[in-house]
Amino acid sequence: MLIFSLKIKNICDLAFLRFRIIENVYTCMETKPYIPRKKTDGMLEIFRALGNSYRLQIIELLYEKERRPHEFENELEMTRGGLERHLKQLVDCGLVEKENFIEAGRAKVKYSLNEETKKFYEKIKRNTEKFLESRRTPKDKREKVKILETRVKTLYESIEEVNRLYKDSQVSEKEYITIKEGYLRELIEIEREMAQLVQT
Repeated sequence: MLIFSLKIKNICDLAFLRFRIIENVYTCMETKPYIPRKKTDGMLEIFRALGNSYRLQIIELLYEKERRPHEFENELEMTRGGLERHLKQLVDCGLVEKENFIEAGRAKVKYSLNEETKKFYEKIKRNTEKFLESRRTPKDKREKVKILETRVKTLYESIEEVNRLYKDSQVSEKEYITIKEGYLRELIEIEREMAQLVQT
């Protein structure tokens, strides 16, 4: 009887535990903040459309002026089918505008960017350049400083060598002065370059 009671208790405890887990899950689902997919769908669509070199080139060409399909084919050297797929994706996400018209009795189409898209593209380019520059600059500076430090070390070694040669009378005083002046001028120039790197 005791064993049966313990089994019942364990079953009840397990059932209660399961109930609490389910209750906590539903509570979390009801209270946990989340971003609805609809709020990010538009952004994903734009980034997908821009995430291709051909489509970026199309945007760049349209930024200059409106164009017809054959103009893209000449500029990008791609087939009409491939071009139409890229243009469709850009049109579907709203980045590019498509206009159908009649010319000489025949149906024609042209593509363009409206002013809002042009401003949007300008901001993307500007912010991307700033972001890349902020990542590039520190590394570039370190590399330049390293190169300049190597040059300084080499120059000091060269100066020591010419001092030794002059001391051993292997070069004349005139040669010694000329060579050393050249080394010193180069050192001064390197110091200027390093100062500019520190200031920028």
